[in-house]
Amino acid sequence: MKILDFLKSLLNGNKANSSGEKTTKDKLDELKNYADSQYGSYMPGKKETAEVPTYEKYEYEAPTDEQITQSATDELSGYKEQNEKAITDEYIQKGKALAANKATAAANYGDSSAKLKATYEDVAQSLSDDALKRGLARSSIALNNQAEAGKVYAQSQEDLLNRYNEDISSIDAELNGLEGQLQSALDSFNISYAAKLTERINELKDQREDSKKKAIEYNNSLLSKQYEQALDKDSTESDLYTEALNQQKTKNELKNTIPDGIRNEIEANIYNKVVELLNSMSFDEARELFLSEPIFHEVLNDYYYYTLYYKYR
Repeated sequence: MKILDFLKSLLNGNKANSSGEKTTKDKLDELKNYADSQYGSYMPGKKETAEVPTYEKYEYEAPTDEQITQSATDELSGYKEQNEKAITDEYIQKGKALAANKATAAANYGDSSAKLKATYEDVAQSLSDDALKRGLARSSIALNNQAEAGKVYAQSQEDLLNRYNEDISSIDAELNGLEGQLQSALDSFNISYAAKLTERINELKDQREDSKKKAIEYNNSLLSKQYEQALDKDSTESDLYTEALNQQKTKNELKNTIPDGIRNEIEANIYNKVVELLNSMSFDEARELFLSEPIFHEVLNDYYYYTLYYKYR
């Protein structure tokens, strides 16, 4: 077979054909695995390195100043509403009490005025009856007595009305001052509320900074741990690589430690496997493959290798 045709067939052999037959590469891989398996129990086992574990970082989404202010405001909304309602309710009750006092003053004035009038009428009637009995009904004495009684009654009514007006004016003044007092009380509360809100905002900001610090410390500890484990893995792999080189270097020495009878049997089995592979091809194909692939020199001892070499050279 021409070398060009052989190379084409070899390249094509690296792909699975339509009939599902094994490619040349598959057959060579099987040969390598077979040879390794023959010596496997006499060779040191392969050591695997553990994968470097990965850790989940703590992602802390720090709230903004605006979010913190809103959070503090929401927390204290109930406190603010309750206190404002309590202050407002207090002044509403004060207003109701003053209105009740005003109504009571009006009722008392009416009762006192009526009693005063009834008393005056009784006194006037008594004076009239007494003058009539004494025959002085039209005398100046009787008239003067009646005039004096009327004057006392009028003055008493005036004094009573003045006291009532003073009481009503005092109550109205208190009622008129309630709105200002309520606003003053609310203003005073709002000052204390603003201080309380500012204190809570500062507390939340301190918590935010503390959480940031803890997240950074935690993530840095993870990075440090991963770095240390990566160094350990690199060191282990380096040691294993050196060991693998040493194993390859002493492979032939290890083979020589196998008892002669067993080693001869293994080498014969591998030789038979190689012959089986080469016999599955035409002579030219087998010749090109044997002379171009270093695997045959690797798996065969010198005796068997050169036996085939002289056959295909």
